[in-house]
This record gives sequence, structure tokens and C-alpha cells, in this order.
Amino acid sequence: MSLKSKEITALLAVLALTGAGSVSAETPVYMLKGITVTANRQAERLQDVPANVQVVTEKDIQKRNVQNTAQAVAMVTGVSASQSVEGTVNLRGYDSPNILVLVDGQPMNTAWNGDVDWNMIPVENIRKIEVVSGGQSALYGGRAVGGVINIMTKTQKQDGLHGAATVSYGSNATVNQNYNVGFKKDKFDFGAFYGSMNTHGWKDYDVSVRGSGKAKGYDSDAEGNAIIGNRGSKKVLNESFGFNMGYSFNDSQKLTYKYTHSIYDWKYEDPISYIEGGYRWKGYIGENQMRYNPSSFLGKQGWRAYNLHSLTYNDKDNGIHAHFGLTDYYKDGYTSPDTSVKPEKNFDGSGSKTSYPSKSWDFDFNKRWKLGAHNLLAGFSFGQDKFSETISGSVTDWKSWNSRSNENAKDQRLGGKDKTYAIYVPDKWNFSPKWTAYIGGRYDHYKKYDGYSQYRGKDEEDFDSSSYDKFSPKISLDYAFNDSTNAYVSYGKSFNPPILYQVYRYSDSIRGNKRVIYRPNPDLDPETTDTWELGLKKKFGSKTDVHADVFYAKTDDYIKLNKENESAYFYENAGDAKTHGFEISLNQHHSDAWSSYINYTWQTGKVEGEKNYDIPRHLLHLGTTYSKNPWTVNLDGMFISDRTEAGKESGHFMARDAYFLMNLSTNYQFNKNFGLQFAVNNLFDREYYDDNNHYYIGDGRTYTLTARYSF
Repeated sequence: MSLKSKEITALLAVLALTGAGSVSAETPVYMLKGITVTANRQAERLQDVPANVQVVTEKDIQKRNVQNTAQAVAMVTGVSASQSVEGTVNLRGYDSPNILVLVDGQPMNTAWNGDVDWNMIPVENIRKIEVVSGGQSALYGGRAVGGVINIMTKTQKQDGLHGAATVSYGSNATVNQNYNVGFKKDKFDFGAFYGSMNTHGWKDYDVSVRGSGKAKGYDSDAEGNAIIGNRGSKKVLNESFGFNMGYSFNDSQKLTYKYTHSIYDWKYEDPISYIEGGYRWKGYIGENQMRYNPSSFLGKQGWRAYNLHSLTYNDKDNGIHAHFGLTDYYKDGYTSPDTSVKPEKNFDGSGSKTSYPSKSWDFDFNKRWKLGAHNLLAGFSFGQDKFSETISGSVTDWKSWNSRSNENAKDQRLGGKDKTYAIYVPDKWNFSPKWTAYIGGRYDHYKKYDGYSQYRGKDEEDFDSSSYDKFSPKISLDYAFNDSTNAYVSYGKSFNPPILYQVYRYSDSIRGNKRVIYRPNPDLDPETTDTWELGLKKKFGSKTDVHADVFYAKTDDYIKLNKENESAYFYENAGDAKTHGFEISLNQHHSDAWSSYINYTWQTGKVEGEKNYDIPRHLLHLGTTYSKNPWTVNLDGMFISDRTEAGKESGHFMARDAYFLMNLSTNYQFNKNFGLQFAVNNLFDREYYDDNNHYYIGDGRTYTLTARYSF
């Protein structure tokens, strides 16, 4: 699909005309002022940090119709997020397994596949998000290749009892409810929250028959196969609750514990067939007369649930920080129907179940010293992951997670563990009034062990353990021309250990009319990435902020899914991968009530010399905000370029189209306690197709009404 240039022209005209008005008292998300604690594990001005660091605040989230945490992260430069109900994030060409995502200091990347369930991080409970682009392994170890996303949740800051309630209703029968309450007295503070999201109605997945070729009278997908129906309405239920409590020993020392429980269930209901007559649910179609059956029209049903524990001790005066955390995905997996399901019986019947729970432990301790012109940090870190996967080839009721296996079924089992020990020592050295050097490195000892695989009815195969030692150095130089202009250059080396399921995964299944086998590769080595960045931060007076940077990253031992034969796949260290690009962002305060922002990213990448289609070449994000009590109005636009693979046709299901979306949100504050928001997403009702681990049809124009009350 082509971009409608008149839509961008209209928005640019709005931005150009926003000079007459009066500024937002709120700092826009792209403003290069404020404080970050993520970039160098200490509080610093964004202006002084030699990296592209951006902050999203609670107020930024509330001004827009943000439905999940991925959409909140996508406010910043260089980030793209899918518009599906799940949401995925891409930062400088890297997806979640190559981005370290922290919630209150605890890694959220699952031990199974390194992914992040963005919908399971309650967006209304977020106080602040810091996004640090570029390799950060010198401080944070593996996964921090594309960057670090640090999500900080709310804690009670004011004495007394305070709380808030947010309720919204919108298109696709989407209901959001969020409630939180906090109490603080003297040295003790406590908070609790509950949030839920229930949606039902988005028909996001067409049914095409793999290998069928085109069929007369039917649309085709991007690969030229006949589309014969739709999976029906997607239903999602997400619930989260938790609490936090803290004790301040004095003004410097505090101990904080946070707990979150979250579930995320999804399924499709009321499948649709475009075929009429006796072959509605079963038959053959297309030039190649490929077979379809009732299960072809059905999607998987998914279940996820986790408990997150985070215990943190801070001593500001003595520069001591300690953190212990556990992320326990005790339920994670899906069920699928088999060919025996009956349309006349509501598609009930048997099927298969795949379950892959995982756990991640994390401990980190560091101490900071101020030694003349040096600000030295030394730290120790330990992390451990484990997962186990069970594939039940035949369960009696495919719609139930607790369905029992058929008596004669032979399950498949696999799993494994890894652990990491690390020490890191970064130093901030102000060696002249204008020059600052950041020099440091991290040494990681990584081990994968206790890997096993047992195929149905066969003996268990145990894999040998192996370990690696990686040193990740980083050096950055920042030159402050004056208080409003900084230039920087940085180099860093990052590493990313192989994901456990890439190492130990073994599966054998039928997809459509094709047998698909994934076999393990316990000999996978970690990826290593060298990253260079050159940037400039400039303030023009008190109203204009500009940030620009260029970046280049080269990955050795790149892990890629390769095809062994027509039906078998495995992960291997395939060679090298490269990404490079530039970013530029501009914030403009036109007056006391009006501000605008625009950012653009150009990027490209190759794997073994071939184009990486997962990386959008162009990202554009722009908008304007008017805020004068009691009104706040935000008009926001986002463009992402086409990423459709060679051999596929854009504008069809299973493509990854270019699209430009405009969103409008209007807020009215009746008093300091109560406000309403009315939002329209996809204002121009654009049609598009995209992919976020599964292909989907972009949602059309949607409406949301939100009420917020606080005390």
C-alpha cells in the first residue's frame, strides 16, 4: 500500500501553523532535558549522556490513547511497534530477544525465547520509561545489544492515602479498568493496583491454504494462495494485580519490595468460511487443489501467566545498590485443534497442547566511589534461566488448558538451563572542563547446561554443557561546547547468548499441508556485536531541542534459522549481520500552551549480504499538543515503511505494508480529580497488513472513551 502524501502534508501544515497559541506545562517525550538513571547506572542529565536516551513519563502516556506498553515505548525515536493487540517492539532493527527489557530492575525477557509480553506489563502502573539505544552489554551483559528499555512502576511519594481509577470503553468491545491506591506515613509506604483489559471483535487473521495457488472468485494472500475465510473475532483477557512496600531507614537508605501477578489469555471465536455449499469447511481449492479442513479455519488458544518479584536496596549517600528478582512464567503455551473437530458441534474436539514454562533469577550489587575527577562504579551480577517444554500430541479437549492427554498419546519433552556470572567496572572521568570520558567493561562467564530432549516414545537424549567467557568493553567521549550543546562518540562491544529454545528445541508438527521439524543445536555460540555511534544534542534557547546521531553495528556469529531440507529447520551461527542508520528528533515549544515534535529514523540491515526485511527503512513520528486548562489535545502521526519480503506482494494478507496512521486524543479536566478523554486511532481508517510473530490485518478506525479519577 502506498502512503497518502496528502495526509502527511496535512499534518506538517498543522505543525507549521502551531506558532500562535499558548505551552504545555508538561515536558514532551522527546525533550532533551530531564534525568536518566539507566544509561550509566547513575542519575545524569539527558543532555550530558553520550548516547541516545529518551524518556516517556506517566503524563505522556495519559495524554495519548496508549493501550499497551509497546505503544508507550514506540513514542521514542528509532522504535517501531506493531499495532496488533499483543504489540511487539523493534529498536534500531533489533527485536525483543536482542533488547534488554527491565521492570523495576528485573529482566522481563522470557527464558524460553527471549521475547517480552508487553501486554502483561500494566501500562497504567508505569511511572517512567527510559530507552537507551545502542549496545549496553558493558553495563548490562547479554541481551542488551539493541539497547535497554527500563520500565519503572509507581510508588507512593506523598504522605497520606492517595489513589486513582481509570475506566475506558472502545471499539471491538474493548474494556480497560485500572485501579491503584497508595499510602505513606513516616518511613513506610505501601501501594496496590489492579488492571484488566478485555477485548472481543477484531477480525485480524485471514485463512489461506498454503501451496494452493490462486482460486477464481477468491482473494489471495501475499504468497498467491487462496483466502478461504477468517478465524473470526479475536478475544483477549489480560488481568494484572500487585503491590509494593518500602521502608526508608533514613533519607539515604531504603528497602523496596514489588510483586506483580499477570495473566494473558487469547483465542478466536466464530470462524468464517467464504466457501458455500457442501465444501464449506472441507475440500480442495486452488490451482494446486490443496486440501483444507475445519481446523484450517481455527487459531490457537493461548495462556500465559507470571509472577514477578523485585527486592531493591538503595543507599544514596554511600553509593550502594542491590537488587534481587525472580520472573516466573509458570504458565506459558497454547493448544491447537486437530482435523477431527466438528463445525456442527461448535468446533469441539481433540487437539494438541504445547507448554513451555520458564524462570529467570537475577541478582545485582554495585558500589560507587567519587575519586577526584573519576566517578567509579564496580559491580557483580548473577543470572540464571531455565525452561521446560512439553508437547502433548493428543489432548481430549483442545479448548481447555487442563485437558488430559489421550491414553495412547506419547508426549515430547525438552528443556535446559543457563547461568551467568559477571563483574563490571565503568568509570566516568571528567578530565577537563569540557571533556568527559566514559570507560569501562564487563566480563561475563556464561554456561548452558542440563539440556535434554525426549522425542515421543524414545529414550531421552542429554546434551553436554558448555561455557563461554566474554569481555564487553565500552568507551565514550562527550564534548560540551556549552551548557546547551554536546557532541559525543562511542564504541562498544556486546554479546548475546543463544536463546535456550534455539539450543534445545525439538518439535515435529503439521502446518497446513506440510510437515515441519525443528531440531536442536546445542553447539550454538553467542553472537558478538560491535557498535559505533556519533551524536549531537543541541538546545536553541528555551524552546527548541534537537538530537541527531548516526550508528553502525556489526554482528559476528549471527544466529539464524536455516533450512536443512524441505521440512527441517535448525538454528545456526550463520555469519555476520550489519545494521546502520541515522536518527534525528526535534522538539518545538511554540508558546505556553502549544508544542510539537517530529523524529525520523533511516536504517537498513543485511544478514550475510542479503537484505534484512525485518528492519523498516523509514520511521517517522510527528505530532502536536495543545494544553491549556481544562483542555489537552494531541494529534499524533506515525509512518513505517514497507517490509514485505521478496517474492511476496504488498497489499495482501501476509504482507508487511507501509502505512501512515494518525491518532487524535482529546482530554478535558473537569477539576484536579476528574477528567475525560475521547480518542480516535487510525483517524483516516487506513487499511494495511503487518506481522508481529504472526500475520495480522491492521485494525481500522477505532474509538475509545476514558474516565480518570484520582484522590
